[in-house]
Amino acid sequence: MNAMEKVAWTELLVSVAAVGLATLLYPWLGSAAVGSFGILGLIGLSVFFVRRRDQRVVIDERDREIEATAIRFGVVSAWMTLMIVLSLTVVLSSYRDVHTVSLAFLNWLIWIQFAICFGIKGLVAIVLYRRQQHAA
Repeated sequence: MNAMEKVAWTELLVSVAAVGLATLLYPWLGSAAVGSFGILGLIGLSVFFVRRRDQRVVIDERDREIEATAIRFGVVSAWMTLMIVLSLTVVLSSYRDVHTVSLAFLNWLIWIQFAICFGIKGLVAIVLYRRQQHAA
């Protein structure tokens, strides 16, 4: 497993842990459970996987291509989820004749978008690394 695959696993596991923890804490803490998304900050520690070691190459062209593809998938999936949820919110608000949206709802939506972005990015990168052909 190379350094960038370790980064992808870190992104996926931290994102799943953040969503799982928020889901578990919501019945007890309510909207305050959104604080559990703070563990997404652990993704920043994955930089230690890609630091330079002696004169060995840590990231090559293949890693950069996989990373770019994964970022594209992560950002697009988070963006499309955001657009769909906001569109449904507008439609349902109009249907119920409600003219405001809860700030807590928007706060949850933003944090879930971060988790979706990094989770999908990590998942796509892992799939791309596992699909590649290795030299014999």
